[in-house]
Amino acid sequence: MDAEAIVIGSGFGGAVAALRLGEAGIRTLVLERGRRWDITDPTTDATFSTFQGLDKRAEWMNSVSRTPAYEGRPIEPYVGVLEIVEHGEYKFLVGSGVGGGSHAYGGILIAPPRELWGDVFPAIPFDEMENTYFPRVIETIGASPIPDDILDTPYYLGLKVFDRQAEKAGFPLAASTTNGMKDGRTRFMMGIDWEKVREEIAGKRVGSTIGAQFWFGQNSGAKQTLDQNYLKRAEETGAVEIRPLHLVRRIEAIDGGYRVGVDRIDETGSVQETVSLTCRSLFLAAGTLGTTEFLLRAKARGDLPRLSDAVGEGLGNDGDTFTVRTNLPETTNPHLGGPGAIVVMNYENPVYPCVMMRAPLPRFEQDFPKLDVMGTFIFTMTPHRGRMTLDPATDQLVLDFASDDLSKDAARHLAERMATATGGVAGQPSSQITGHQLGGAGMGSVCDTAGRVNGHPGLYVVDGALVPGSSTCVNPALTIAGLAERCMDQILATDLKRA
Repeated sequence: MDAEAIVIGSGFGGAVAALRLGEAGIRTLVLERGRRWDITDPTTDATFSTFQGLDKRAEWMNSVSRTPAYEGRPIEPYVGVLEIVEHGEYKFLVGSGVGGGSHAYGGILIAPPRELWGDVFPAIPFDEMENTYFPRVIETIGASPIPDDILDTPYYLGLKVFDRQAEKAGFPLAASTTNGMKDGRTRFMMGIDWEKVREEIAGKRVGSTIGAQFWFGQNSGAKQTLDQNYLKRAEETGAVEIRPLHLVRRIEAIDGGYRVGVDRIDETGSVQETVSLTCRSLFLAAGTLGTTEFLLRAKARGDLPRLSDAVGEGLGNDGDTFTVRTNLPETTNPHLGGPGAIVVMNYENPVYPCVMMRAPLPRFEQDFPKLDVMGTFIFTMTPHRGRMTLDPATDQLVLDFASDDLSKDAARHLAERMATATGGVAGQPSSQITGHQLGGAGMGSVCDTAGRVNGHPGLYVVDGALVPGSSTCVNPALTIAGLAERCMDQILATDLKRA
């Protein structure tokens, strides 16, 4: 065997698996299709693309930009940070690179509400997650709430306005996101090094966080991406090797383990070498779309003959919608500051429970020169699901995901409540963009609650594909990582227990 364990992907599931396998002394290979993104100079935009200067580093293998709101800009095909997978009106955003989706997320590590947890995860006690696994993720990443002194700067003016508007609209302060299914608002944990943000403000680092740069990575290093914590610690164990630019093409069961077919590529995507790697235990953590596609292809080829027919079912987008409220009676600096940090909880929404967060975007400075708008993400507790299949004619992954009209209705109700109380005009909600795709190899159907793939001992799913389509109306990063921590505890205690 080439390794005792192979982990495919290095995002919020794969990074957790890598660290815990390494700590257990299990010889592990991590295969990541993207490149390393080591920050070379935190005082300049030397490492990552920016919204204003969007270039090849931004996107995975596109010759013309398909980033939402920036479509059509010519770029070169490259192993960039963000892959945009289009289906109908939807654009699914998928991270790549060592650290996976942590380079493309906003640093949002929000805890799910206790009251909704059992609706999605009936077999997993919330107390386990709240007392053990969520705190473990928060500590390892180094997350904390936004400090008052940073909130009081002009860069976060929009967040302060957002908080005041929510109070005026009848959302009282709450201690946490678990709020008895009552409306409220609260600060939550962010995977941001606020001391580095202070250095951005002081001009000692490039203004990445304060400049609302988040989809393509942050040149200042303020965002606590997984290569800085989980993966760094995994490599430090001496048992884990990370191999970037390794694009997995096939997985199959063999006697005593699994074989992984891999293309080693360069930064333009050209194949340099095709190799076959074997292991006793295989951990799938290539993201919802990647992991599910591996399983669908293996099922179609007969490479995993006992795989459940439920593979590909339960695709969800976490009820993800986007709204812009325009013509507000005050300036909001909508182009500055990072997303998240404060959440408005509209659990009493008459359509679906939902939450709202501020969503700044650098281009708002040009689109709304009066700076009197508020972009917001709204996530709903929706049962809406789709499915993923392989098209036998083209051998391509097909996403069957219809428009979620009830989620839009719930978002519209919340946006109009804010507009009625604070002024401005609530625009129509859009559900065209999500980076929060979930499902496809869900627990309770394809896998058990520890991520074990039913019928195939030694094969595990530890990423968003394991989550049954919803993270209970909050961003899923903390949920995915917390569940992965729980999976690894159980797998290491039983399946991979050392004598």
